[in-house]
Amino acid sequence: MWGAVVCPASRSACLNETGAGVTPSGRGERTHPLMIVRMWCEIGSFLVRLSSVEKSERHYSLSVKTRDKVQRFRITRYDTGYYIFGGRPFSSMDDVVDRYRSEVIIDGITLGAPIIQTVRPVGRQAMTVTSPRDRTNSIILTQAHRQGEKTGLLLLRKGKKSPVYGKWKEFYFVIKYGEQKLLYYEREDSHKAKGLLDLRQCQTFAVDPTLYGRNGVFMVMLKYLNELSFYYFAAQTEELAQVWLRVMKRHTLKTPDTTKTEVQQIRSLSLSIRDNKLAKSSGHSNVYCLVFLDGAALAKTILMQVPCIFDESYLFQDLLLSTTSFSVELLSASKRAYIKDSSIGRVTIQLSDMPNGQDDDKWHHLMTKGSRTAQGSLKLVANFKLLLSDNLTVIEALATVCKDHHAELACALIQIFCHYKTLV
Repeated sequence: MWGAVVCPASRSACLNETGAGVTPSGRGERTHPLMIVRMWCEIGSFLVRLSSVEKSERHYSLSVKTRDKVQRFRITRYDTGYYIFGGRPFSSMDDVVDRYRSEVIIDGITLGAPIIQTVRPVGRQAMTVTSPRDRTNSIILTQAHRQGEKTGLLLLRKGKKSPVYGKWKEFYFVIKYGEQKLLYYEREDSHKAKGLLDLRQCQTFAVDPTLYGRNGVFMVMLKYLNELSFYYFAAQTEELAQVWLRVMKRHTLKTPDTTKTEVQQIRSLSLSIRDNKLAKSSGHSNVYCLVFLDGAALAKTILMQVPCIFDESYLFQDLLLSTTSFSVELLSASKRAYIKDSSIGRVTIQLSDMPNGQDDDKWHHLMTKGSRTAQGSLKLVANFKLLLSDNLTVIEALATVCKDHHAELACALIQIFCHYKTLV
């Protein structure tokens, strides 16, 4: 663990977990680790110690040598396995250290060498120092260090509810391939990241242009401790947005393995919103619909005056395997800009309940939370397609044999499937 003091079996004393100097005879002379950091270590050297243990939390202390003092930070580990530092979640203590090796942690200082290498006896006390040859220099995250990683400018909206409204703000984004992290900065030359996303805990979606009235929008949904956060991104062009979306999808796998051939299901959903029925006494004058996948708003119908007939269609391709449901919510538009639009009701359909490749043309009740009475109904025509729904063992074997010719294999399989469909 970071900060554990390593020393050989010799006459030298070393530090135990309480910070006391322990001699070979077993007697301890109190030598506080922070004094060692302050006296003998260089700027950026750091030490991690277990501070306290509670029922569901373990608190650690991160001590960093600055120019004139030792600055201490608190890191909390919960039962979920996450380490919380500065309000941000990390999957391990190594992730905390690695991040602040490349980012400023305080006063222009990044983490340098951990205090784990050697023990130097001074009189009767033990002094733990770092070896110059093992010392890690501070890293400033510059363009040169970002080579080989996806970087660029994007607009961002983020919030706890979907869709997210407000102003778009431009940031400089960096995807760290090896760590599966997305970092964003105020500017390209900024040293400290404004925020971080662990892509292993995220789902990515393409956003229909109807939601925000612009092309080139995609979104990332982060689920952490049963809480959802929504990040909507806008690129300059639709092509650039697709590039970012493909890269993010590749790195949302929790355990990516580039050496293993994986065959995944190809899933798509086509949805048409046709008609609606509302109670005569509802009092709604202007309404519209929002379309959700797993709670993330991705499309929006035009505003219509009641009574109205919706006739809008949407196509969601290459659905993630983690996507389990879609919803359509009918909302009443407020007459005043400062009053939020009110929800009339919502329809939620599980993809597992839909027939494969067949139109599901039905009326669905609009329900609200806490009420068993339908507020009206929507007519939806949905078609959920699942390609290769049977056992994929044969396809996986072919992909392994033709590992250097996946494009040719895909073309051949598509031709076979198309020919089989015409025969059937």
